[in-house]
Amino acid sequence: AGDSRRGRPRGITPAARMMDVVGRWVITAGGLSVIVAVLGIFLFVLAEAYPLFSKARVGQAQEMNRDHPIFVTGVDHYQKIVFVVHAEGIEFVDLASGRPIGTGSIDGLQGRRITSAYRALDNTHLVLGLEDGVVILARLKFEVAFGEGGTQSVTPSVVVDGQVKLFDAPVVKCVYRNDGEGRGTVLGIGKGDQLALAVSSQRRGLLGRGKTEISTFDLTPGLSGHPMSIAVAKSGRYVMAGTKNGDLIRWEIVQAQTLPEAVERNQVSRVAVTALEFMLGDVSVIVGDASGQISTWMPVRIGEGNERTLEQIHSLKGQGSPVVVLAASSRDKQFLSGDDHGRVSVHHMTSEQTFFTLPTSGHPVSALAFSPKLNGFVTASSTGDLRYYDYANPHPETTLQTLFGKVWYEGYPQPEFVWQSSGGTDEFESKLSIVPLLFGTLKGTFYAMMFALPLALLAAVYTSEFASPGLRSWVKPIVELMASLPSVILGFLAGLWLAPLLEKDVVGALLFFPMVPTLVILCSWGWTRLPEEFARRLPEYYVLMAMSAVTVLSLWLSFAVGPWVEMHVFGGHFQKWLLATSDTRYDQRNCLVVGFAMGFAVVPIIYTICEDALSSVPSHLRAGSLALGATPWQTAIRVVLPTASPGIFSATMIGFGRAVGETMIVLMATGNTPIMDLSVFNGMRTLSANIAVEIPEAPHAGTLYRVLFLTGLLLACLTFVVNSVAEIVRQRLRERYSRI
Repeated sequence: AGDSRRGRPRGITPAARMMDVVGRWVITAGGLSVIVAVLGIFLFVLAEAYPLFSKARVGQAQEMNRDHPIFVTGVDHYQKIVFVVHAEGIEFVDLASGRPIGTGSIDGLQGRRITSAYRALDNTHLVLGLEDGVVILARLKFEVAFGEGGTQSVTPSVVVDGQVKLFDAPVVKCVYRNDGEGRGTVLGIGKGDQLALAVSSQRRGLLGRGKTEISTFDLTPGLSGHPMSIAVAKSGRYVMAGTKNGDLIRWEIVQAQTLPEAVERNQVSRVAVTALEFMLGDVSVIVGDASGQISTWMPVRIGEGNERTLEQIHSLKGQGSPVVVLAASSRDKQFLSGDDHGRVSVHHMTSEQTFFTLPTSGHPVSALAFSPKLNGFVTASSTGDLRYYDYANPHPETTLQTLFGKVWYEGYPQPEFVWQSSGGTDEFESKLSIVPLLFGTLKGTFYAMMFALPLALLAAVYTSEFASPGLRSWVKPIVELMASLPSVILGFLAGLWLAPLLEKDVVGALLFFPMVPTLVILCSWGWTRLPEEFARRLPEYYVLMAMSAVTVLSLWLSFAVGPWVEMHVFGGHFQKWLLATSDTRYDQRNCLVVGFAMGFAVVPIIYTICEDALSSVPSHLRAGSLALGATPWQTAIRVVLPTASPGIFSATMIGFGRAVGETMIVLMATGNTPIMDLSVFNGMRTLSANIAVEIPEAPHAGTLYRVLFLTGLLLACLTFVVNSVAEIVRQRLRERYSRI
């Protein structure tokens, strides 16, 4: 009675109530744990991808004032010593304390003053221009000794490789590059606006390298104005000069002993070209002018031949003052620029970013250099001010434009979407466009759904509306059993069995699509022509067996007729005909294979949900339709399908999400080539397959590593959006048809 007065039902013991409370809390905790786990995974992936868009960090670590104007500066690999070149010679400074630790002995200097200098990108080779027109070719050596506890002791020295007489007047500017195979190229500007070139090469004998030969050439007649800046490619094949009237002239050195010819002259600026520097890889050249504008130019192929011409590919923000110094990185596509007001900026060529600009010092910048490890840089002014800055910018190449927009990469004739994450050397320009991967994901999903959706929906309509309960009890479990097949097995069969089979007789496979519906419709029409009493006497499974036989016959007939069609319609070879008529190359592992394999994997889930939705339609709707004189087919199409449309739409979206996230089938059944081509005869690379391919080789916390996490985040967001839209549409359809 007490329990009844308190509103509790009789017969429930305290133990049962306790179990009810415990069960409620366990279920609640389990549900919340799942939500927390999903959110935790999402936040982890987001945290790994977020640093891609973090800003560069810079901090001044040391200031070292010298008494002489500085022509060249740099840092050793261990960042222990800073070297500077001034009019008196080479001086070494301890980076930690800022105190000088000695000068380098330069053989052949003999009291002559240095008027210009240049440090090559390898941070080793130097050229010193003297007041009497001679240039000295030298190398910096840093000998490292390791002490107790792993401490390093660096001993610098200078090795002179030779000297060349270029002018009879002081050398105003000079550049020098050595290809590492015994060939050195020196280009210099003399005081009287002369331009001279010297090429040193070593003849190879039976015992190795022989005598060094030096050839000098006067390039002044090829100028179209006063030379202001010069640059030399590491290979020594090309040299360039920028003039006061904005021209950029390019010479090609075919042979070391032959006078180079000016192969190209371009107007790259309306004002004087005040600074030139080759980027790492010697494909692109950086151009700075008197207005402060910075641009990069590279040779672009013209037409179908090998002829190339310089084209501007990138433009970067300038500071409004003449650019006087440019310094490229030896690790990636970053570079430094300095103007005559003392401003120093850090840029990235591919992403066209200017990360920051240091405040003006009021004195022209005379020298810039990155540290070899790219974690710092040093600046020098014409008054001798020397500063070293700590620098951190782990992902300079990533912006929304480089990830999702067209970018003009080195060696490409135009801006394109490209995914190519790695190369053989540091000269490689990373290409991390996600667009080809998104395109491949949607392309593979589209062809898979084209195969799976009609097949699964028609099968569901048949089993729910036309098959007997006994036959349905057999067919539905068999179809659902298909979902238990591992996707790696389907991918294995698709890649090693189906792909070669389709390549051998692709025409027969294509004929299968029109042949099956045509024969099925003809046989169905023929079935309606049979006497009604005879048709009723046949067991229903006879009909299913007959339609299965028709399908198998259609498959056999397609492949039997295929060679004849290929011979008379496609000239005996479909793949050659395809390449000749549409410039499409047939890949063995293509979207046709993916459509069959991934469609086979998606069919069970779509079929199961569609069949359940169709079976859930109230039977009185069917009875009412049939009572009004509609045929079973009309009832299924016009009554049952619209009523079950929310469930059918959910099945479609769930199948779409299953296809979007599929990994092993597309990994094994496609060529995994990130191309953007709608052709069914080409492969693709999807987001999920790309993660599986790239993640084993991605350095931890590197740009590729974080971009892969970004693609995973994008894949999760894509699935979330699709499912959310599907749920909204499903609810609206459900509300609409619930009134029936």
